[in-house]
Amino acid sequence: MAREYKMVKRREKVDETRRRIAKATYELHSTVGPAFTTIALISDRAGLPRQTVYRNFGNQLDLLRSCIAFGLETHPLPDPVPWQSIEDRGERLQVGLTELYGWFEATEAVMTNSTRDLPAMREGAEAMQPIGEVFGRIFGTLSHGWDVARVAPLLALALDFATWKKLHREQGMASTAIVELWSHLIRCRQAGYAFATGKA
Repeated sequence: MAREYKMVKRREKVDETRRRIAKATYELHSTVGPAFTTIALISDRAGLPRQTVYRNFGNQLDLLRSCIAFGLETHPLPDPVPWQSIEDRGERLQVGLTELYGWFEATEAVMTNSTRDLPAMREGAEAMQPIGEVFGRIFGTLSHGWDVARVAPLLALALDFATWKKLHREQGMASTAIVELWSHLIRCRQAGYAFATGKA
């Protein structure tokens, strides 16, 4: 019994240490970015020896995955499943984009740095896979009911963080206005298809 208790406490301590490291890494990614985040910086921010960081994360991919998992725990991506119950495709689109842009606003700093740095990092694409999978489900849910071949390019832009940021920061548009913009453009694209084919 005592041995099992010690094992549980040891596991809890390891989990706590890994979480401290993941949190420190996430905060650094939000400020200096993944490309400039070093073990020395992580060690200093987490208040742990470098050897502890190396011992808990044997490679860069494991560290990146843990950092992303911490970020998604802190700021969960919108879940598209509840949107599936919204029958009106236009309303579903607006609800989905509104929730997604709320997430963009909450994670703007880390997303800005990550989209800048991670594509150039060998482990970047693999580490970002969980986020890519959620975005794939979001696209599938929001494209349902539309002529996908026609609206897909617009919807892809609507879901793109860099496009949202350009409109939000450079053009000064509020997220609500960006939602209305894409909703209007996608409806117009669909209407052109409907006019040409006689289908709604």
